[in-house]
Amino acid sequence: MFFLRTFLLLLSFEAVAFGQTGLSGKPVPLPVVYSNLSMGSSPVWIIDKAGIFRKHGLDVSLTLAQGNLPIQAMLAGSFDIGFVGAVPLIGAVLSGAQLKLTATMFDKILYGLATSRDITTGSQLKGKRVAVSQIGSSSDFVARYALRQVGLNPEKDVAIVALGPAGERWAALQGGHVDATIVQPPLTLLARKAGLSIFIDLAKVDFEYTISGVVTIGSFIRSEPETVMNFMRGLADGMDFYRDERNKDQVVRILGEYFRSNATEELEETRRAYSQVTPGLPLISAKSIENVIANDKNLAGLGLKPEEILDLSFLQKLQQERKAKR
Repeated sequence: MFFLRTFLLLLSFEAVAFGQTGLSGKPVPLPVVYSNLSMGSSPVWIIDKAGIFRKHGLDVSLTLAQGNLPIQAMLAGSFDIGFVGAVPLIGAVLSGAQLKLTATMFDKILYGLATSRDITTGSQLKGKRVAVSQIGSSSDFVARYALRQVGLNPEKDVAIVALGPAGERWAALQGGHVDATIVQPPLTLLARKAGLSIFIDLAKVDFEYTISGVVTIGSFIRSEPETVMNFMRGLADGMDFYRDERNKDQVVRILGEYFRSNATEELEETRRAYSQVTPGLPLISAKSIENVIANDKNLAGLGLKPEEILDLSFLQKLQQERKAKR
């Protein structure tokens, strides 16, 4: 356990920013863990780098820890708040973990099903290989959902193979080793440029589903509710910042730092796509969690209720504050 805590803390970095301070005269230190280096988690990095958490009295330090490490680190006491996948969270709660999902930055599935050039209809995917990161992951669920949308049975009609991160899956698709994979921006742009088909844009499908969200330790909610609330305020203000066209250049610049990339067109594609699906508040619904449970073969049928996972009290207070400011 000591090794895990030390390893995670060595990975952490702190954003340099300015803003208001906590009651002690200094910003309240708040280590936050996030589960993958992806466009889906990039807004929280942008929010911190832009100094928005500081304006709410928080000195946030962000730590990247992939796989199941974020949940383990939170349960070990290294972090009280994290951005964690919904399925791993639910599994931990089923095992007795006192964790609550309080928000999400995206209420849509921002993926498309990209296929090789010679495949132009869903039926042509029968008997083909479809790449996901790992079986049981969010990309696995999304791939199966997308395949059903084009009239295929993912259990019988295709071979789903685990090939790791998005970049490796993209290389496999380009190299002809697989016939389809799930892509997010900016790979959606690269797929279009390469002349590949993207069968379905799941962001346009009316389907509530939480891939990941803000997870908070139950004891921290009880002992530090104002810190949690300030984090939620910063998150909401940061989402406004991310969407605002006046901040486009700054967001693209920070995205470039985050991914160590100077591919401006790809970064702009990412900002544009995520801006379109970012809600006005970090909203999460019981229906989105019901869908996560119902569409996971290991969770469906266990009788788990969304209220066992969710704590919507902070969102409700945030909505009241926003309404009062109008």
